[in-house]
Amino acid sequence: MREDAAPGAGDVRGRMGATDCERLRAGPVAQPVNTLTSLGYVAGAGMVLCRVGRGNPDGRRPVVVYSALLALVGAGSVAFHGPQPAGAKLMHDLPIPVLLGVALGTPLARRLRGADPAPGWTKGRAAALAGITVAAAACYAAGRTGAPTCDPDSPVQFHGAWHLVSAAAFVVGADILHGGS
Repeated sequence: MREDAAPGAGDVRGRMGATDCERLRAGPVAQPVNTLTSLGYVAGAGMVLCRVGRGNPDGRRPVVVYSALLALVGAGSVAFHGPQPAGAKLMHDLPIPVLLGVALGTPLARRLRGADPAPGWTKGRAAALAGITVAAAACYAAGRTGAPTCDPDSPVQFHGAWHLVSAAAFVVGADILHGGS
C-alpha cells in the first residue's frame, strides 16, 4: 500500500505522478483530480469521431485510428494517475508519441501522395491550435511539482488543466487533419 505523501514531501521519487503536483493518496485512486481530467482525452476521442471524417480524402479509417490513439492516451493517463497498476507507466507513455507521430506523419504522407496535407486547415483553426497549444504548455509548466503554482491539496490542479487543454488541442488538430465540421 502506498503511504499518503505530497509530492516533494518524503520520498516519492520514482512514484507515478510524483512530478504532477497533486498529492499522491493511498487507495484505489492516487490522484483524483488528475485521474478525472484524464477522461478529457476519451471525451476528445468521441468528439473527433463525431465531428470529423466527412469529406476526409483518406476515408474514415485514419479518423478511427487517431480517435483510438487519443482514447488510449486517456486510458493510460487514468491508469497512471488512478489505480497505478503494473504497466501503468507504459500505458501512459506509449500512446502519446504514437499519436503525435500519426498527427505529424499524416500530412507528410499526404504531401508525398500529392494530396492536400491538411484538408481542414483554415487560418482560424491554425490560430486556435496555436493558442490552445500555448495554453496547454503553460498549464503543464504550472502543474509541475515544485512550480510556484503547485498546491498538492487544491481541487484545481494545473496538470489536470493540461489534460483538458491538450485534449482540446488534439480535437482541433483532428479538425485540421481530417476536415472536421
